[in-house]
Amino acid sequence: MADMTGKSYTSFEEIDQALEILTLERQLGRIKLARSASRTLESLSPGNLAVDSLGALGGYLRSSGTLQKFVVMIIARNFFRKS
Repeated sequence: MADMTGKSYTSFEEIDQALEILTLERQLGRIKLARSASRTLESLSPGNLAVDSLGALGGYLRSSGTLQKFVVMIIARNFFRKS
C-alpha cells in the first residue's frame, strides 16, 4: 500500500504509526489555528486597540505590568474626556 508520497508500507504497524502521526499533526494544526484566532481576537479587543492608538506610549504599556497599564489607561481616559 502507498500513501500520497509514494511510500510503501510492509506491515499494519507501519500504517498505524503513520496514521497516528498524521492524526497528531492534524491536532497540532488545529491547536495552532485556535491559538492564532485567539491572539487575533485579543488584539482586536477595545483595550488593545486603545493601547495601539497611543503610539510610543502604547509600546511602553505593552511591556509594563498590569497595575501600571491600569493606572496609565485611567489617566489617558480622563485626559481624553477633558480634551
